[in-house]
Amino acid sequence: MVNANSGWLFTAEQLKNTPSIKEGMTLKEEDEKRREGCQIIWQVGSKLKLQENPTLSSACTFFHRFYMINSFKSQPLEIAALGCLFLAGKVEETPKKCKDIVAVAREFDEVKFGSRTLLNEVFMFERTLLVTLGFDLYLENPYSFLLTYAKVFKIEKEVMRDIVQFAWTFLNDCAGTTLCLQYEPEIIAISILELSIKFHHIEMDKVDWHGKEPGVKWHEQFIDGLTQEIIEDVCHIALDYYEGNAKIAAQS
Repeated sequence: MVNANSGWLFTAEQLKNTPSIKEGMTLKEEDEKRREGCQIIWQVGSKLKLQENPTLSSACTFFHRFYMINSFKSQPLEIAALGCLFLAGKVEETPKKCKDIVAVAREFDEVKFGSRTLLNEVFMFERTLLVTLGFDLYLENPYSFLLTYAKVFKIEKEVMRDIVQFAWTFLNDCAGTTLCLQYEPEIIAISILELSIKFHHIEMDKVDWHGKEPGVKWHEQFIDGLTQEIIEDVCHIALDYYEGNAKIAAQS
């Protein structure tokens, strides 16, 4: 399967050999930097009333892609996060003025974002980001696919709404992970939707859906060759990240 995101998919080995890691950062340290950057995007973007679908999701994807080419040691994540949000707003036709993005960031942390040159630095970073991405700015994200796929199930309306909401929240949590660098958005949406169905104590082999045929899994009408192993891998990454966030929240 090839889509708009396929040129930016990486193997597990490549994710362990990023520019930051080559410069001495551990994988755990890099994961924490990615988490921190996406939290900045989410906090600032939400305050500016930007939605996860599509703007915040796109900003986080730009952020993750940028650090597959550049190191956290040479490119400060705070500037990168604001720059990715600024560009994503333009790309997704939800533009926000750079000065407003900077102002909101300062409301959250005056020390971290207090530099007088920050506005200019974000402007300059946007140019660097565009070049790094090769002006490859068109994105598809899992939220749209989630809504499409959910319609195939013959599950009570109220229950299905809860399932979709739970999956949507999980996708929000996944923004800080490298899932967008490992799998296509369709696969992420399918995996998280299955995870949500299971969380609602519904057995997949007992679920009915439109066009159901004996021996054919529900997602095969959308993607050929998608294995349960891949779905479980996506779910494990999402759950590990979710549990990690919960531990951080409990400690703070």
